[in-house]
Amino acid sequence: MDAVCDPSLAEAHDAGPFERTALVLLAGGCAALGLFPVAVMEAIDRVNAVLVGRVVGHHGGSWVLLAPIDPDRASYSPMIVLLVVVAVVLLTLQVAHRHYRGHVRHGAPWDCGFPAQSARMQDTAEGFGQPIRQVFEPFFKMERHLPSPFDAKPRYYVSASDRLWDWLYVPIARVAETLARIAGLIQQGRIAVYLTYSFITLLALLFLVR
Repeated sequence: MDAVCDPSLAEAHDAGPFERTALVLLAGGCAALGLFPVAVMEAIDRVNAVLVGRVVGHHGGSWVLLAPIDPDRASYSPMIVLLVVVAVVLLTLQVAHRHYRGHVRHGAPWDCGFPAQSARMQDTAEGFGQPIRQVFEPFFKMERHLPSPFDAKPRYYVSASDRLWDWLYVPIARVAETLARIAGLIQQGRIAVYLTYSFITLLALLFLVR
């Protein structure tokens, strides 16, 4: 059963270099926060010292050792953790390569009890994103159109929008448009009317200032 695709999907393409650069920057930031938390804590403590007059904790006096309470009671070295993780991974690869080399079993993929599967039955991005939408459905406004098995031209449609947009931003936008429309009515006229407005405003200001 084929579904009618969105026409905009015909122009879909992979992420560009700028989008990939943004992801690289985010990944680099995560790595920097994980490997150099002391520098981050020191920067945060400067803000805390200005706002509340005290710092979060002591850092042990070393950029590689994070000790929020005391180095003897609680300390953390991200470099040591990284080295241990890398050593364990390399050791596991060596053991697996040495003892299990060539022992690869080949078998048919799992077909969920239906052996006549084809590439058309593979999960798409919609299938992977559906569970996430189900989890966060209370926070979004969902509109779905699900075809039935008897539709001659089945079409699947789903739309997700932000509830806060209708509850918060749309009323503000309508009020702003109404005020702008009223201001537009005042602005439509002759120069004599504008001068009258200015004269009345000046008299009101002189009266209030006096």
